Amino acid sequence: MTEKEQSHDLSVKSVDRLSATKVKLIIEFAGDTIPKHEQMMVTRYAKSAKIPGFRPGKAPASLIKEKFKEEIRRDVVSHLLEAGLSEALQQTKLSPVSRPQVEIREIGEGKPFAFSAEFEVEPEINLKGYKGITLKKQNTEPTDADVEGTFNNLRERMATLEPLSAEKATKGNFAVVEVGFTLKDKPSKKEEARSYTVELGVDKVLPNVEKALLEMKVGENREVEEVFPADYGDKEVSGKTALFTVKLLELKNRVLPELNDAFAAQLKEGATLESLTKEVRENIKQSKQEEAKKAQRQEIIDHLIAENKFEVPESLVQEQSAALMQWMNDDFKRRGIKMPQPKPEELESIRQRAENMVKSTLILKEIAIKEGIKLDTDKLQTRVGELATQLGKSVEEAQQFLNEKGITQRLRDEILTDQLFEFLVGQAKTSN
Repeated sequence: MTEKEQSHDLSVKSVDRLSATKVKLIIEFAGDTIPKHEQMMVTRYAKSAKIPGFRPGKAPASLIKEKFKEEIRRDVVSHLLEAGLSEALQQTKLSPVSRPQVEIREIGEGKPFAFSAEFEVEPEINLKGYKGITLKKQNTEPTDADVEGTFNNLRERMATLEPLSAEKATKGNFAVVEVGFTLKDKPSKKEEARSYTVELGVDKVLPNVEKALLEMKVGENREVEEVFPADYGDKEVSGKTALFTVKLLELKNRVLPELNDAFAAQLKEGATLESLTKEVRENIKQSKQEEAKKAQRQEIIDHLIAENKFEVPESLVQEQSAALMQWMNDDFKRRGIKMPQPKPEELESIRQRAENMVKSTLILKEIAIKEGIKLDTDKLQTRVGELATQLGKSVEEAQQFLNEKGITQRLRDEILTDQLFEFLVGQAKTSN
């Protein structure tokens, strides 16, 4: 249809607020709307319709109307529903956040064409309590214990296993063993003895097998009866009793490297213990600052949600819940595990989390409007420039890449969110 043909004699008969988030519109076209649009549609059909005995475009309009009566009426109604809803939303300045549920109220010759559209909208929020929030003071300075803990972890990673002369193992030792098994009720299901190095005393070995290893001498063999855990990876043996053959081949001990310049140089070329300690402190401080920032933001969100009570659109909560479920499923996949079916209480927890995420988004959006906080385009360009460097592309190429991948809007949202939290923190008070 042409632009002229798309103008409609339409009126919004009523706007009913069914709830804080639900709206119902009654939309009505003039009585001659359907006949006028049907005539336009007949003209369109006539251009391409194949009617025996007539060349394309030459068949009488009355014949086209009779032959394609149902199709023409369906197309006209479909067009009027779409165009009518679009015009009604412009007139009422409403923005649905859910798919409108449309119901045709009346179709008849010479009668107005009327339909209703029910949908969810964002609630009106009477903002309060977003200025002067009291925030806990965050300490981000690294302690000596923090530094010591980091170095202990680094030493653990760089540790070596050295042979132990003792005849019998103690907890904390590493045992080189040969282990095989045969299922008691299915002797055909077995595994030939293989060599493993296992740490004792950390619940990584089946209990009866570990008990035997702690009693054995190097070179000794034993047979041990043990039940596989119910959640064991191999379903064929999980929960089943097996007879294990165990041989203790050798004992080893973990030896941690000394904390000195040589150790520092192993971790980073040219480093000394002094320079590494300084770097460790700085890394810990940055990590603590990030954690403090997250904690502070959560404090703000919790406060805003507690202060501002309002109904949230169910469609947005369902959408956010689905996104959380998908994120969880993807996380399990990355770890090579099938996501278990969530229990009812877990589903309720996910829903509550989703509802709070929707609430916080709506509150922050309202604060941005009220305070006139808009996206800092300079910050956006700086972020795009940083990503361009990481991607090895020009800024223009990076911008095109981000647009194609749908990342640009996410960056805009992240930067505006940062600006909003900077504003809220600037307005806040700090307690000890």
